[in-house]
Amino acid sequence: MIMRMALTHGRIVLDEWTVLEDGALVIRDGIIEQAIPASEFHEEGIACMDLHHETAYPGFIDLHVHGGMGRDFIEGADSVEPVSRNIVADGTAAFLCSLTVLSHEKELQALASLSHHQETGARCLGVHMEGPYLSAQYKALMDERYLRDPSEQEVLEMLAANPEIRTMTIAPERQGMESFIPFLRAHGIVPMIGHTACTCAQAEEAHERGAMGFTHLYNAMSQHTHRDPGCVTAAFLHDDMYKELIVDGFHTDDAVLRMTYKCIGPHQIILITDAMLGKGMPDGEYTFSGLRCRKEGIHVRVIETGRIAGSAFGMIDAVRHLSSIVRLSPEDICAMTSANAAHLIHDQSRGSLRPGARADIAVLSDALEVTKCLVGGRMEYQKED
Repeated sequence: MIMRMALTHGRIVLDEWTVLEDGALVIRDGIIEQAIPASEFHEEGIACMDLHHETAYPGFIDLHVHGGMGRDFIEGADSVEPVSRNIVADGTAAFLCSLTVLSHEKELQALASLSHHQETGARCLGVHMEGPYLSAQYKALMDERYLRDPSEQEVLEMLAANPEIRTMTIAPERQGMESFIPFLRAHGIVPMIGHTACTCAQAEEAHERGAMGFTHLYNAMSQHTHRDPGCVTAAFLHDDMYKELIVDGFHTDDAVLRMTYKCIGPHQIILITDAMLGKGMPDGEYTFSGLRCRKEGIHVRVIETGRIAGSAFGMIDAVRHLSSIVRLSPEDICAMTSANAAHLIHDQSRGSLRPGARADIAVLSDALEVTKCLVGGRMEYQKED
């Protein structure tokens, strides 16, 4: 049975370049059929929902989230549904399950389990492997026992357990990366530079071999200094590489966020949450990556060292915070919350609201509150009046 519906009288953010100021979206079987001016829309018996001039964005895509609601994706498939139901209220329609570093055996177990997750709430698009081929010097919370040089055989075993590995964070200075990065690209995995002590030159070499972006820019990587340029320097040198940013006023100072936005603009930035299992939960103690951590509000720290341990906030929180320190257009928000992420993982069905795209839609009020979130044309979240 063909299912059709329409969202009418809203500002429609078609993509990162174009806004339809008073438009209508016609949805057919979970796909955008039409995006037209509201004046050209004729109801013709279609079920309609009036947006009352709120703004419809492509549903947000969080490429870097570890869990929430007391669940960590390293637990496997049972963790996916509670997280997806929580984050859809943040406007997130799709996400990758990020895995911290484990033993290879446990990695395979988690990957195999995640290949059989439930499809409710926000849609899981696959897995982000945050390691294990990372720097011990910039390990952050990663378990140093399992950090190692890259292995193509291990990756083939990972893909056999779960063919939906979409991205992998790597440290370019590890031995064997000159052939490993092209190997990842050949197997459909996007290499991201992070948790690295690499020099600027090493990061640029990784870019030449196929690395496509930087995992949580500034955090857990060699910095930009004028006589010893590091990973951050390389990030600013290459406009064709995406930069993940955790925008919570905590991971990176607001002045640095303003500078970053001014220098590279919205078309290179991908907003992420890096949320851990404490998101959506009461303040208190949680174990993340094998470490005792304390959550207070949206911030999380390792109890023993005070080190930042991911976050406990959502994509809409990132949008609101960045909007409070720089002037963002709807097109800018679209670029950083969905379009850039879709481009990075080569997902042509998401990141826009043009005809043919999936009807993943986040509806925001003028105050940047999520009032609705549709996933594949299905209403997965609606704010209570």
